[in-house]
Amino acid sequence: MCGRINVSDNEGVRLLLAMLGMEVWPSRDPRFNVAPTQTLDVVSWHNEAPMHQSMRWGLLPAWAKPGTFSAPLINARSETIHEKPSFRKLISTHRVLIPINGFYEWRRTGKVKEPHFIKPANAGAMFIAGLYQPGQPKSSNDESDRAQVCCVTVASNEAMSKVHHRMPVILNPQDALTWIQPTDKNTLNRLMVPASNDVLEIHEVGDYVNSARNEGPECVAPRQINDLFG
Repeated sequence: MCGRINVSDNEGVRLLLAMLGMEVWPSRDPRFNVAPTQTLDVVSWHNEAPMHQSMRWGLLPAWAKPGTFSAPLINARSETIHEKPSFRKLISTHRVLIPINGFYEWRRTGKVKEPHFIKPANAGAMFIAGLYQPGQPKSSNDESDRAQVCCVTVASNEAMSKVHHRMPVILNPQDALTWIQPTDKNTLNRLMVPASNDVLEIHEVGDYVNSARNEGPECVAPRQINDLFG
């Protein structure tokens, strides 16, 4: 599962993209709490090189009739990605990288949901794998006509499983290029595996991040002892 994203460190993202040979990337205001339906900057493959694009997070298949989905699809499960009608064509030719500084997940303890921030253990940013649906230009004012993206997820590794049973596919720079370049099904399947336990750093944060309306560094502040009894 991946339901909220942090893209707050432009320099960390820039250094990550430099490993792909990318020199041009838009400078954004820090975004500590990116939610579905908002815009994500992604990396696609175009004219034999990685390229920046902006896409709406949340995918509604082009074939879907109005009302088919109650909400856009924000994640695609790797185990069924080649069979699901929503993803089986996209996985073949419409893959992207989503550079992020971290993501949030909620651990359920009874009826309580405890937010956690998950970030790279040894870098400022990381790539997660995504699928995208090209935009359908009809009206420049129609949000549904924009390109749309969703994250690819796998079963959690041991460390992440203490918080949630799913996690995004995390790719190192070498595998990241393989992911967006034309390749075969077997190669893609080899990339869609849980990251090793030492790749991520996980810590519990306060309830401030729970609301998608909240922004700022408070989203990643460790939970304080008084929060536990608030």
